Amino acid sequence: MKTTMSGLPPQPPLPPGAESVSTVLPHKPSASLACTFIKGTASSLVVFLNGLGLPQSHWWPCITLFLSRNHIHPSFLTYDRYGQGSTTDPDPQDGEQTTLPPGHRHDIVSVTKDLHVLLETISTGYSLLLSETPLILVANSIGCPLARYYSQAYPATVSGLVLLDSYMTDTNFIDLYPDPDAPGFDRHTLPDGITVEDIRAAREGMGKLFHPSVVNKEGFWRGTITDLLPHSYEPKLIGWRQKKDSGEGPYVTVVGHDWDVFAEESLRMKGMTKAVAMAYTNPAWGRYNEGLVKITSEERGRRLIAKGAGHFVQQGRPDLVAEEVERVVKLVSEEG
Repeated sequence: MKTTMSGLPPQPPLPPGAESVSTVLPHKPSASLACTFIKGTASSLVVFLNGLGLPQSHWWPCITLFLSRNHIHPSFLTYDRYGQGSTTDPDPQDGEQTTLPPGHRHDIVSVTKDLHVLLETISTGYSLLLSETPLILVANSIGCPLARYYSQAYPATVSGLVLLDSYMTDTNFIDLYPDPDAPGFDRHTLPDGITVEDIRAAREGMGKLFHPSVVNKEGFWRGTITDLLPHSYEPKLIGWRQKKDSGEGPYVTVVGHDWDVFAEESLRMKGMTKAVAMAYTNPAWGRYNEGLVKITSEERGRRLIAKGAGHFVQQGRPDLVAEEVERVVKLVSEEG
């Protein structure tokens, strides 16, 4: 795979009919967000939510595949958050949120509000009536808890969620592995082929990369996510236009990574071995996904494995993402 100087794959071409838009949010007028919008020929709106690793452009192959098979299609919106991808402006509230640790600029609450204001702004600009438009959120990694929290903060507004290898909200990532220095630890309980040194190295390496306190380029503070979303299986979400006590949730698809591919990817992390990834990381993620599908009513949940794809499912299997978005869009449209 070819990469750019930044280490990321080169930017894919824009999908057909896409318009690049620089959008200023009314509550943050001194900065703009880089967005890409495609006006649909059907009533729904599909919004793609980035993780920390890949910018909005890596959703474009999924959208292009969708459009190649569907002449009638929803509107599509991709965007880069402040300080991410093509959005070079930092969050204009940086420095004002003194409760955040140094190096962190916004949290899931402020990012969720930004998303809501962005949807209102885009809808007004393109003559979409947001209250009458079924909303489908497609997310990867940390974009998945963002999609969940948005659906919780603005109940009965989301018709469907496609969650690709969600960031696990119930762990600090170090505790995925046993603590070899804890009282009572028995090295004989370790799986064959895994040493105490392997476990210690995995805990150290994972902590340096993924612990919620680690500063990322965007400045997304993850320290409160576990408090707000402590479990994968709750809170239950309310579907579009449904009443609180109806029990009817949105359509939810949970897509997990291919264990073998992810184990290979894990070797890029200092100290990680395939054996540790297969014995600890993958099973923990699998259990998380088993719970995640339960955030909606049983008949509306679906769980898949993206064969051949690692953590960035939209990059490894854009065809699968396009197919699943197409399926959810069809289900939503059939409901009217």
